[in-house]
Amino acid sequence: MFISKGNLLTKKVKWKNISVKIIEEEVSEKDILNLTRKEFSYISSLDKYKNFEEKVYNKSVLENIIFDSKLFYNKLDFEDKNKLNSFYELNFIQKFVYESNRTEGSKIKEDEVFKIFDNKKSNYKNKNEILEVQNSKKVFEFMNEKFIFNISNIKKVYHILTKDLLMNSWDKYPRWFKKIENTVNEDITSSPENVERDLDDLINWYKDNKNIILPLELAYLFHLKFEKIHPFIDWNWRVWRFLINKILIDNNYFPIILFSDNKKSFFNSIKDSWINNKKYFKTMLEQHKKTLNYFM
Repeated sequence: MFISKGNLLTKKVKWKNISVKIIEEEVSEKDILNLTRKEFSYISSLDKYKNFEEKVYNKSVLENIIFDSKLFYNKLDFEDKNKLNSFYELNFIQKFVYESNRTEGSKIKEDEVFKIFDNKKSNYKNKNEILEVQNSKKVFEFMNEKFIFNISNIKKVYHILTKDLLMNSWDKYPRWFKKIENTVNEDITSSPENVERDLDDLINWYKDNKNIILPLELAYLFHLKFEKIHPFIDWNWRVWRFLINKILIDNNYFPIILFSDNKKSFFNSIKDSWINNKKYFKTMLEQHKKTLNYFM
């Protein structure tokens, strides 16, 4: 939130105000840059930043992600807040959905995804993959309007994503949590009878730590913990991608895309994370920076 006081522009950042002197009548790019530098300086002084910094290899990438995220949101605040929604609707969401579905094996072309988002007719033959895109668009609308972190809403994300889709068996996806064991990288996940309990623990962990852990680390760790639960028979990967971006966006951090071209290295980092998180954090930070580079 920004408050104008004479020739000062003040941004309220939780418990501390960050002020930048405004020389011109209108806020210039230099003013916004100066404000972002001060904001980054404040964030990097926090214990939660320092705690995460100790856990990562690529500290300069961490700095760049935070700085560029804050710069992006500061620019939007001074230009036009409606541009934020336009950015997500016209740019980020389409690229996110295309890369997410491609990672899971979808063959639909990027221009066809854009057609679907623009409500134009697509001639793509695989109707299941068209529906995947349409359902993903509806999830973004739900996340923006009604989503809060609870078990019911996490189920709702899965239900919207899989609505009317067919599995390989030609059956529709079930509307409940998994009934059989499943694995991630050959590691056993939560047993079916423990899914609700473990999800509830995860949500409580998120609520307990959302003001303690740096939002980047919070989002990345939420993913790892969700992976170890793997609550649904399928589509767990696509569900968590929406969830961690909700965490990031709510904290004014640029959302992340896991690019399909880097699928193998990402999956390997998940496997390594059962022992050590550093390679996983490295991969996530690199994907986050790649996302920023694509859009900024």
